[in-house]
Amino acid sequence: MAKPITTIQKQMVTEEEKREKTIEELKASLTEKEKAVHELLSIVEELHKSGLLEAANAMLKAREDIAKIVIGQANRKPVTTMINHVIGIAQLFANLDPQLTSKLLESTASGFAEAYKQTKETGKKIGIFDLLKAINDPDINRAIRFILSSLKEIGKRLHDDKS
Repeated sequence: MAKPITTIQKQMVTEEEKREKTIEELKASLTEKEKAVHELLSIVEELHKSGLLEAANAMLKAREDIAKIVIGQANRKPVTTMINHVIGIAQLFANLDPQLTSKLLESTASGFAEAYKQTKETGKKIGIFDLLKAINDPDINRAIRFILSSLKEIGKRLHDDKS
């Protein structure tokens, strides 16, 4: 019968053996990914030639100073005001119906394009009678009604905010 095992011998890996194993793993990985490594080295070379690598390195070394400057600038009143405006506009768009917004923007864009084309083609002045005649046009009348309704609602909201 075999002798029972009473102690377990743990294999000790030396630092040199660890280094050798790591080097072999790196060699195998580099061989497998040779094309990617060449592309990476090419990118690094281009960054170096253009001076961007040096600039990025300097920015990394000065990251704390840069962070202080960025935070200092971000805390300025004009910047916080701009951020608040962007948030307000984002909230406005979030509350609008996307299909309605799309239709309004498409209508406005095509209307501006057509108006530009017509204005460029005819240099004719518009008189009072032309304006009165235009009001009877159903498309113009619809657009005027839309603008007047919008102005009325804006005025209501401005009055409500006053109270």
